[in-house]
This record gives sequence, structure tokens and C-alpha cells, in this order.
Amino acid sequence: MRIVVRAADARIARDTQAALAAAGVEAAALPGAYRLAPDGEDIAIFPAESAHFDNASKLAADAARAEHPPLVSLLALPKASPLPVGLSAPDVFTGALALDAPPKLLNAQIEACVRVAIAESERTRRTATANAMGAALPQSVEPRKLKALYIGAPSAMFLALERALAEQGGLVAAAFSSYAGFDHLHDEPFDAVVLNGAQDTATAISLCAALRRNASLYHLPTMMVTAPGDRATAAAAIERGACTIVETNASYGPSLGWLFEAVRRERRRRAAEHDVRALRDVMGDPRTGLLKRLPFDTHLARLAGDHHHSGRPFALAVLRVTPAPGMREPTEQAWKRGFNEIASLAARLMRETDAGAAIGHDVIAVALTATDLKGAKRTAERIASVAECTAFASGDNGTGPLVFEQSTVELQPGESGAALLARALRALDLDFIPAESA
Repeated sequence: MRIVVRAADARIARDTQAALAAAGVEAAALPGAYRLAPDGEDIAIFPAESAHFDNASKLAADAARAEHPPLVSLLALPKASPLPVGLSAPDVFTGALALDAPPKLLNAQIEACVRVAIAESERTRRTATANAMGAALPQSVEPRKLKALYIGAPSAMFLALERALAEQGGLVAAAFSSYAGFDHLHDEPFDAVVLNGAQDTATAISLCAALRRNASLYHLPTMMVTAPGDRATAAAAIERGACTIVETNASYGPSLGWLFEAVRRERRRRAAEHDVRALRDVMGDPRTGLLKRLPFDTHLARLAGDHHHSGRPFALAVLRVTPAPGMREPTEQAWKRGFNEIASLAARLMRETDAGAAIGHDVIAVALTATDLKGAKRTAERIASVAECTAFASGDNGTGPLVFEQSTVELQPGESGAALLARALRALDLDFIPAESA
């Protein structure tokens, strides 16, 4: 991703660059009035000294009106001055960063904002493709009531959290043990979880790590409460995915502000990915969870055109599924059943924002937005490695292993979506199969 720091003051731009570099994020700086980034711009970061960010807002508005606006516009604020608590944020910004947060946390904030922006841009493209195909648009998910879960021994943090959510029409549930807490998390959805690690540090850290091992809870915004001066617990919590830390004797306001920033970001991600899945379903094959061939080709052309326009990378992975050498040839019915199972598995292994389709009777294509060749290879290898471990019914009396031939290509200047797919198929010695013949 091409990251650009924009600030009226050159010193502030340099300091922001240094903070990002410490977090492992490379960024160019363009101080002064708005001007186009020479090498393009995917992520624009606008540092502000405090919550008063008029200059940053003006620069962000100028960037949004550009011919090639950034995918993400982030307001960088001091950790002590987050955006106000609530479910709404300034429209001109995609989100906010705590610029003086620990490097790992700063890096995680940027990655999360990018994930949201990619999902929202893919929703826009899929909506356009669905309209072009004449498909009925699904209804967007209705926002649910704000709800947080507090886990651990009673503390003043619980009262502060309860008051903050009540002001937004939300509520807080409490569980005083990790076992009861996990029961709550599996029984009902929450927007955030607060772990009291001041009394039982080991349990809180273990629970924070357990959230990241659960696919449905991986992105759940998590706050860790620590004892005063307990830097080890704070570092361990951030390492395990916590989005904000607060000490028991500190003001809870700033940490609650960053918790709400994570909640806003996560709500946007869930809403966008829900719509992306729903649009896939109305244009897809219910047996596999992949797009049907004609909508896929239409969307592939749209993706290629969009990425040419923005200058962002775009890649395609193609996998050909064949019985392992020496194995008995399966019947047509057995192969069709088995290939549908593999296609369904591939649909679950790709990202929500990726678009996949079955090509012919033995090929799966996956279009990966905002992804380079290296990322496409990782996706193809992940699908192949998992699917190769799956037993395939080759007949009534036996099973046979599968082989996955892989081809990955990245969009070249001036190349169409159809040409990109044809190039990927040629690498596997396959002829291009038009949608009308598939």
C-alpha cells in the first residue's frame, strides 16, 4: 500500500513519518497545501496536534475531491486526545489513529482501517456489478443495539463503561469469571469486551489471546485494565490483539475514546462484509458459495478497470483440480460432487472481499482486490494445502487424493480482466473458456 503523510507543517509530517517507521510502516511525506502524490496514494494520514483538526480536515477534503482519492483517510491524534465517544465520526476521515501508541498497536490500527476500506470499496463494486446483471439487491443489515461485555473483578472501570454506553443508548453485561465471560461471548454478540487484568493478570491475558484464536471473535475490540505501572501486562495484551490499555488509577476517558474508535471501525467492517457476502449470494451458486461464471466475468472486468484507474495492485489465482497420477478416474457424478465440495472449501478459505468462480469442470479462479502477486500466491497455496488434505470420493468403494496445479498473475498496464484470466489459464496449458460455453 502506498502511504502518504499530509500536514501543513513539515516538522509534524516528519515526526509522523518517524512514528510510522517505528511501527514498521513506510510512508512518504507531502507537507504544505494539497498536491498529487507522484507515485499514487492508497492511504492518506493527516496528523493533528489535538482534537481540533480543522487544517487536517481541509487537507482530507481536498484529497477526497482528487481524481484518484486515497482508499483510506486517517486522522492521526495523540493517544490522550481521541475522537469523542460515540458511534459517529467525521465523514471526511475513514478512521483515527493513536500516533503515539506502541508500534505494534499503531500498525494494527492501520491494518484494521485498510481492511474496512477494502471491504467498503468492494461493496460498491459488487453493487454496481449486481445492477449490471439485473440482480435483486439484498437489504443491508440493521445496526443492532450497542453492547459491551466486562469480564473480571468489579472495578471503577465497569461504572465508567456502563455510563459511556448508556449515553449512547447501549448497555454493559458483566461476568466475573473467564468461564462465564466466554459463555456470554458465544451466546450473544457484543461490540467490545473489557478485561480486568489488574487482579488476575494471567487469566485476562489468556482470555485476550483466546479471543484471537476464535474466528468469530478475532476482530472483537478489546480493552485491558492493568495495575498502575504494569507495563509487562500492557505489552502482553497488545501483543495479543488488545486495542487499548488503561491503568486502574488513570483517567478512563481517552481509553474509552479509542475503544469506541475500534467499535466504529468494526461495525463498518461487519456491515460491509455482510453486504459483500449477500451480493455474492444473489449472483452466486448456492452449492459452492462462489460467483456464477457470467457475474464473475462481469465483475472481473470491473475490478481490472477500477485498479487501472486507482493504480493499486490486482491479482488473480487459478487452481486446476485433478486426480493424483495413478489414481482411478472417478465417475462424472462423483467428480462433480467432489469438485463442488472443493469449490465450497475454496470459498471459505478466501477473503470476504475476494471473488471466486468455477471455470469449466475442474478450475477455480479467485480475483484478489488490492493484492499483489505475492498475496495471490499465498492464497492459492492456502487453498491447495487445505484442500489436498481433504479426502475425495472417487467412487463408491474408495477415495483418491487430489493434485492442485496453481497459476497466479498480476494485472499489467492496459490489460483487461478477460486477458488476465486467459494469461493465468495459459500458464496451466488451458484454453480460455468463455462464460457462454461454461
